[in-house]
Amino acid sequence: MPTAPEGNDRPYFLWLLYAVAALTVLRLGILAGSGLGLHGDEAQYWSWSRDLEWGYYTKPPLIAFIIAGAQSLCGDTTACIRAPSPLLHAGTALAIYGIAETLTGSRRAGFWSGLSFATLPAVSLSSLLISTDVPLLFLWAIALLAFVRSLKSAAPGWPLLLGLALGAGFLAKYAMAYFILGLVLFTLITPAHRSWLTSRKPLIALVIMLAVFAPNLIWNFESGWVTFTHVKDNTNLKGDLFHFGKMLEFVGSQAGVFGPVLFLALLWRLAVLRRDPAAQTEKLLLSFCLPVLLIISGQSFLSRANANWAATAYVAATVLVVSWLLRRNRLKLVATGIGINLAAAAVLGFFFLDLPGITVPLKNDPLRRLRAWDQIADQLRPVLAAHPDAVWLTEDRKTMASLLYALRDLERRPKMWDYDGHPDHHYELTERYLPQSGETVLLVAKWDTPFPILERFGDVQRLSPVEVATAPDHVRRLSLFLLSAPLKQPPS
Repeated sequence: MPTAPEGNDRPYFLWLLYAVAALTVLRLGILAGSGLGLHGDEAQYWSWSRDLEWGYYTKPPLIAFIIAGAQSLCGDTTACIRAPSPLLHAGTALAIYGIAETLTGSRRAGFWSGLSFATLPAVSLSSLLISTDVPLLFLWAIALLAFVRSLKSAAPGWPLLLGLALGAGFLAKYAMAYFILGLVLFTLITPAHRSWLTSRKPLIALVIMLAVFAPNLIWNFESGWVTFTHVKDNTNLKGDLFHFGKMLEFVGSQAGVFGPVLFLALLWRLAVLRRDPAAQTEKLLLSFCLPVLLIISGQSFLSRANANWAATAYVAATVLVVSWLLRRNRLKLVATGIGINLAAAAVLGFFFLDLPGITVPLKNDPLRRLRAWDQIADQLRPVLAAHPDAVWLTEDRKTMASLLYALRDLERRPKMWDYDGHPDHHYELTERYLPQSGETVLLVAKWDTPFPILERFGDVQRLSPVEVATAPDHVRRLSLFLLSAPLKQPPS
């Protein structure tokens, strides 16, 4: 579907650079001005950065390395910890320019594709958080750029870059495996590029990828493949299957991820594929987005799927949809989509600043989970100080992570109660509590009456809880117990 190279004499890349730089500065400013704390998952990633390993129970290690690098430059504030996100998204948008320009021969298509991606609702949201999806999308875009360049060039640098991006992508998130599926699918269905698989290019990429990814594989081998086991368990295919409603919910959520205009345009393009068959370039882009969307939609039908699980599809989908619309002189639709996405981003940024007296006008405020952990920590400090010899115990992963960050100035760390004797997350694997006779335990619990824990101790004293309002109609409350005389070990 080559786009007419109109306007290629214009400085489209420079324009995109200015636009993305402005967005990035604005997002960094919002982070600097926000009073919101870390989400439980963010706090967990931060805690990993204090104990760097080549792997963790639920994720590979790149997110911890990124946070550790950011902290070494600017400290451990929430703004600094999250700063890599808008910077990496800016890099992804520029890489998408290169993908579109390479495939279509049009700098104009590169500009509008890069700008569209930079303003996607999912990008605006994740630019204000630190998550594994952010480096994954960046490395996916770099890998796709290297792959499309390697199709047109014999230079060994592109397969080398492809291998580096793939290996680093696997260190970000194992969803990078979908990229290899798309690569193999495209080369198999495209006779003109089938020889790529038998050339030395994939061998170079494979060797480099395995070399970069090897430390995590070795860590998993030594740890009993716990991360891969978690990924398998996360598919949750053991319960009731076939949830048509959940699949519809997932598909609908993608309009919020990709933006309503581009998502409807993507559905429109897929609907007319039979009447308007995909050209070779479109086949490539479809190979890197459609399998992901179909697999995750199938997962949502069989069990469940979070809205972000298909995020990698939208690197190629952005180029696919924008280029297709431009080819049909639908620039106004592209611009409208960007405008709607920017309006949504402005609203999100305004509420993310968490200005005094301003609350999210929703029944369930999604930002309340980020509020008031510092106040909780201030109430908990004197309790911890009053019981310096007690084992500090928690029983919820996100609560433990949030307290670790909020009380990061303390050397004292909590232990984690393991309910079933099988590690279900990182803290149960590394910080599992093993009762010892004669010790006293200070339990900080998310639940008011955690009987499975209380019944394991002979002496139970309920202390005054700590609580803070996180919204007009919501209070975060942690129950405190002083426990002694453990009766028996937790189940094993």
